[in-house]
Amino acid sequence: MTMHYTGALLGREAVINFPESIAQVRYSVRGDLQWRVTDKNGNVTQGSERLSYLQLSDTLHFLNWTEKTGFTVSQIIDTENGTVKAFWSYADALCARGHRASMFVDGTFRFV
Repeated sequence: MTMHYTGALLGREAVINFPESIAQVRYSVRGDLQWRVTDKNGNVTQGSERLSYLQLSDTLHFLNWTEKTGFTVSQIIDTENGTVKAFWSYADALCARGHRASMFVDGTFRFV
């Protein structure tokens, strides 16, 4: 894991609401992420990932990880304003650019 600074995010649990899903997340002090996502149809996926983490300020946090499926997530979390800007990259055989597609997704963030 790459980790610069250790801020108010690590060692905490949170809920992130995206337009199509809800993520329950736990950030360990060692830099591991436990996540459980429920989509709008009630389907649940979950996993454990190793984070790359950079604290940008007291309230801004940059996270990145790659899941076993190759799904890659980058997030900027603003704990003061309760927002998340996420970038997702994933396999897509129909995409002409490296057979990967991507998208930005906005969400809300709150500690539990």
